Amino acid sequence: MLIGTPGSSQDTTSGQGSSPRLKALVRAVADGTEEFERLSRELLPLLQSTSELPAHIALELSTALIELEADSSADDQLYALVNNHGAAALALARSGQILAANAPASALFGLAIGDGLSALQISRDDFDRFARRLATAPGASLIKAFRATPASRNLPVLFSGTYSPGYQAFLLRALQNYWPDSVDHALAELFGLSASEREVLRGLSWGQTSEQIAAQRFRSTGTVRQQVKSILQKLGADTQLEAATMAAAAAATAAAHEEPGGGTSGPLPQNSREFPLELGSFLRDGRPVGYRRFGDPSGKTVILFHGPSFGAGEYAADRRWARENRLDIHAVERPGYGRTQVPSKDEDILSCHIRDLQAYLGQSAITPVALLAHEVGLIPALAWLHRYPGHLRCLLGVSAAPPFRELEQINAMPEHQAIFLQAARQAPWLARLMTRLLTIRTRRLGVERWTDVIFKGLEPDAAVMKRPGLRSGIIGSYSFYLNQLGAGFELDLRMMLDDWSPLVSGLPMPTLLMHGDHNPTTPLNYLEIFRRLNPAVCIEPVDGAGLTLAVSHPELIYRRLAGLLEIRG
Repeated sequence: MLIGTPGSSQDTTSGQGSSPRLKALVRAVADGTEEFERLSRELLPLLQSTSELPAHIALELSTALIELEADSSADDQLYALVNNHGAAALALARSGQILAANAPASALFGLAIGDGLSALQISRDDFDRFARRLATAPGASLIKAFRATPASRNLPVLFSGTYSPGYQAFLLRALQNYWPDSVDHALAELFGLSASEREVLRGLSWGQTSEQIAAQRFRSTGTVRQQVKSILQKLGADTQLEAATMAAAAAATAAAHEEPGGGTSGPLPQNSREFPLELGSFLRDGRPVGYRRFGDPSGKTVILFHGPSFGAGEYAADRRWARENRLDIHAVERPGYGRTQVPSKDEDILSCHIRDLQAYLGQSAITPVALLAHEVGLIPALAWLHRYPGHLRCLLGVSAAPPFRELEQINAMPEHQAIFLQAARQAPWLARLMTRLLTIRTRRLGVERWTDVIFKGLEPDAAVMKRPGLRSGIIGSYSFYLNQLGAGFELDLRMMLDDWSPLVSGLPMPTLLMHGDHNPTTPLNYLEIFRRLNPAVCIEPVDGAGLTLAVSHPELIYRRLAGLLEIRG
């Protein structure tokens, strides 16, 4: 480590009386009755000391956090929306990313939070048509997914869904005797049922016989029976009862979406088509590894090394400006984030991530020409660059902090951010303890406010994160960080405290670091450390920007990256 770790002194006199008080304070912070900043003020003097944290305090605090962790998920509002249903239910972002899924949905499709439409075998065109139906007709609509079976058959699963403006998400429920126009339109589009056939199906869903339907519609019984056969063929049903059950379920579920008093559903803006975010995963040595892709598929290939704050393609502006600048962005989720599992104990985080990335590049048959790194993502970007320089033309870093060569660098950070680095500097178990508390606070804040744990009270960042245009990205990236209870952030802390300065000194290619001149986490003057390590590093201050530079100035970032590629030919 660059900064010395506390010694092994066993002098615990000063901590003997504080243990019960700290345990109660931890519980109060987790319950939301006390501010995290107060806990930071109490703990920082202990963490900054030269002796190890007393063992009895560690035991009390870790016990309290383990007890609280089990209860924290009940406060997750988005998960509550889908978990309150016995049938398969899930929430999809407008990009098609799965934000939340209940146990039946996960079991039915083998889902992981963060998967995309491909996990449901829903095409992008079908998803867009579903969105258009919701935008043009009131009420719920239908969308058809498919699940694989052991016999290699893909069986259809019909979902009824609405759009929730509050969460900027689609809420889907698998079908379990009225249906609105949007469901009627869906039956026509999904199965090709004529208006007459839909009327017959409606009758079947009410339990009517062919004779009753014929009498009601003034048709012969033979005509109705022919229509029933056509309906069965189009629906892929084997029996009249199966078709009737499906139709009745569609009606019942659509009615369930019509919540009195406003509820959570609402109209989808008619110009809701966003630039797509492709999500996928593969196995490397039996470990799941997630990846993302966005921008222009025919553009210049760029590898994005994501940070701990701004996702990896969830923000619509990233996808838009990448496409506008003809950049094809690929991101492999770092271990502990999204769907990528942490490495085994005998493999360090950097080596693991580099092997994941190499496996992805090999199976995708792509050759990157540039690297884009957010915050701590600069470290694995540099590590990969040293091993595989290839034909890369440039590296662009955004809001990167330099190696920690002086304790003052951590002390200059806001307390509620510095506490994590001080904990990691003390001991790995303490970093894990603090990360657990972070996940509890994040869940309690919910999908729309979770970034408050990073930016609350900091300007200009807090104001930036309140911009309406960022809501879908904030909601979309929530599960990316929470899937594995903060394991990725915990691994990032270890990377930041290791001595990675040689990676800067030996940079083999042109590097530009863009940095907000109002960044409260890493003041601009600390970036001179990069220049001392390597005078060839260029630093570009951005007026008025903070740590949130990646989401406050996406147009500038992608335009600058495209310009660097043009210059480097």
